[in-house]
Amino acid sequence: MRFRGFGRVRRRPVLPGTSWRRWVVVAVGLGVLVAALVGAVGPVRQTVEFRGAIDCDRESAGCLDSEPGSVVDRRTYTTTSTTTDANGSTNTTTTTHYEITWQAADGARQSRDVSSSFYAKAPEGEPVTLRLWEAEVVGVEVMGGVQWFLPESGTALRYWLYLAHLGLGILLWGLLFGWWDGLFMLGFRAFAWMFLCFLPVGMLTDALAYGLDGGIGLVVQLGFAAFFVGIAGFMLVGSLDRW
Repeated sequence: MRFRGFGRVRRRPVLPGTSWRRWVVVAVGLGVLVAALVGAVGPVRQTVEFRGAIDCDRESAGCLDSEPGSVVDRRTYTTTSTTTDANGSTNTTTTTHYEITWQAADGARQSRDVSSSFYAKAPEGEPVTLRLWEAEVVGVEVMGGVQWFLPESGTALRYWLYLAHLGLGILLWGLLFGWWDGLFMLGFRAFAWMFLCFLPVGMLTDALAYGLDGGIGLVVQLGFAAFFVGIAGFMLVGSLDRW
C-alpha cells in the first residue's frame, strides 16, 4: 500500500523570474559588501592609531591627555529584548545597565554605560581622571579602577563590519539559494545571520583597539562567542531545511 503524497519532496517557491531577480540580489549584496569594506578603511586606520597611543601610555604614562572631573550623577536601568525562533516561540531577556554621568573641568557633562564593578567604585561626587585621545574621552579613572571606552572610530568600525556581514549574507543568499517563502522567514534568517557576527565583530574591534587579553579572560570570551555563534548557526541552518 502506498499513501498519497508519501515521500514527495516539496520544493521551496523560488523568486519569480529567477534568471534576473537573483542577479539583482547578488548585485545588491556585492555593492553593500564593497561599500562597507571601503568605508571601514578609515576607521581601521584610526583605531590602530588609538591602539598605538594606548600601548604607549601603558609603557610610559603621558601618551594620552588627562584632565580632572567628577561623578555628578549615576543610575541603573533595564532593557528588555524579545526573540522569536522558527517555531514561533518567544524568549524575553532583561538586561541591567549601569550608567554614570561625569562633569569635566569646563563644565561639560557626559553619560556612559559602565561595568557593574566600576559603577560600585564611582559614587556621586567621586573625583575622576578623564583620559583623552584627540579631545575625546576614552577612559575614566577612579581610585582602584578604570573604565575604557571605544573611540568613535572604533564604534564606526563596528557598524561598517556589521554592514559588510549583511552584504555578504545578501550576496550568498542570491548565489546559493534565492527562494522566497515570506517576510517572516526573511526577517528570521536576517536576524540569525546578523546574530552570528555580533560577538566576533565586538571582539575583533576590541582587539584592534586594546590588544587581546591572554589567560582565562580570553578563554571565557572565546567560549561565549562560540556558544552564541553556535546558537545563531543552528537557527539559521534549521530555517534552511526543505519543507
